[in-house]
Amino acid sequence: MLRIVLFLIALAGPGAAQSEPGTLCSSGKWGNVQCIRPAHFAHDTCQAIAHFADVNALPPGFFARLIWQESRFDPNALSPANARGIAQFIDSTAQLRGLRDSLNPALALEHAGRYLGEMTRTYGNVGLAAVGYNGGERRAEGWITQAAGLMPETVDYVQIITGHSAETWRDAAPADPDFRLQGDMPFQQACVALARDRIMTRYPPPEPRFAPCGAQLAFGRTKQEATRAYTRRAGDCGFDRGGRALDLVFVRNRVSGRQGYYMARVAAQSSADANRVCQTARANGCSCAVYRN
Repeated sequence: MLRIVLFLIALAGPGAAQSEPGTLCSSGKWGNVQCIRPAHFAHDTCQAIAHFADVNALPPGFFARLIWQESRFDPNALSPANARGIAQFIDSTAQLRGLRDSLNPALALEHAGRYLGEMTRTYGNVGLAAVGYNGGERRAEGWITQAAGLMPETVDYVQIITGHSAETWRDAAPADPDFRLQGDMPFQQACVALARDRIMTRYPPPEPRFAPCGAQLAFGRTKQEATRAYTRRAGDCGFDRGGRALDLVFVRNRVSGRQGYYMARVAAQSSADANRVCQTARANGCSCAVYRN
């Protein structure tokens, strides 16, 4: 009799998760079906994130951080731009990707993982996949080839999720990025704690952005060298930047394989503003040029 009971329990196992009212499941197109139960939302969501990350060769911490940034794991999230659900698909993208219901968190995670996996393989790393997920593939591809820029929202998005700038992912991607959610805590445990208590280790804040323009007086191969060169140049000609910030802007060498330089530029809010700084510098005998940062 006991064997029969155990057999019936095992037989019912695969469908047990779906028996709770309100349970929503993935399609099973790419990997095992994942179901998210309302009463076990945190556990099931994190299990689905880990599963779809594995199926699509994504670091689970990266996938969790991206979904957290998108929606704070809210399956009913709606953005001002009408992006919907836990993975924040807009209707046109959902239709293009074959996602029938953006408000089904299991289905949305299944499609988001697939989409990110495809972009990771196409662009070469997860950081650039994040660029594409937020900014769109066309803008990402234009930016990768340096034919277009990124929106400030995308710049911040990539930094927050990965701890590295979009430029770093494009120009010199980190070999072993750390996407852990809570130190050495196992992923499932850390993810469930995040979903329940809304706690996540923050990456260090990005460095302050540069002013829109700059009056360039010196440069160097390192930040320290550029700062020393500026101090020496300004001292020689008696130039005082009057409390303005000194931006150290890295510029890649036009010759492939050669080291770039840090440009020492006095911060300015416009080209005209930078030109006024340069006029003062030139009047004191300093060479100076105006650049956009």
